[in-house]
Amino acid sequence: MTLMNPSAAQQFDYRWAPVHRINKVKVPKTLWPWLVTHDSLTAKLQSLGTLTVQVIEDAWGAPTARERKCLKLRPREAARIRTVLLKVDGKAVIYARSIIPAKSLRGHWRQVKHLKDKPLGGYLFQHRALTRSAIEITQLPRSMFPNQQSALWARRSVFHQFGPGILVNEAFFDDINHLKPLFGFL
Repeated sequence: MTLMNPSAAQQFDYRWAPVHRINKVKVPKTLWPWLVTHDSLTAKLQSLGTLTVQVIEDAWGAPTARERKCLKLRPREAARIRTVLLKVDGKAVIYARSIIPAKSLRGHWRQVKHLKDKPLGGYLFQHRALTRSAIEITQLPRSMFPNQQSALWARRSVFHQFGPGILVNEAFFDDINHLKPLFGFL
């Protein structure tokens, strides 16, 4: 079971840095490829076992100040907050928090609010017009997920196609290091 500090976990309001500014030596060697890949994490996880999505929250809410800044949102702009656990063969490997501004729910992205237990990444990567911002990385405080052996590393990026885009934050649990390596991926 994955325990988390809800007040810390829902905020994801930490200092982020571009990949080139991260001291790679501080990041576990097996985790680095997961943090920096521009490919679909959903597809990679599905290739390693049975992927399931446990929805923690999927409702309208208030993004943090840093999330608003990242998406260039005004303080009271409506956004859908989707938080999930991605599990492979029943083990939680990623905690994800996505910020989906109301202004981004256009075109086929209107369906995002109906995903339920389907992975957001699997839906986004189906569309060729999708672009992605540079990936940023941070190490989260140990208090955020108290049952993990060490402080977690996380990444974030913005997917663009409609409106201000969709901000996706992903924190990697220790169990991701125990997944069998992909052909040359890890």
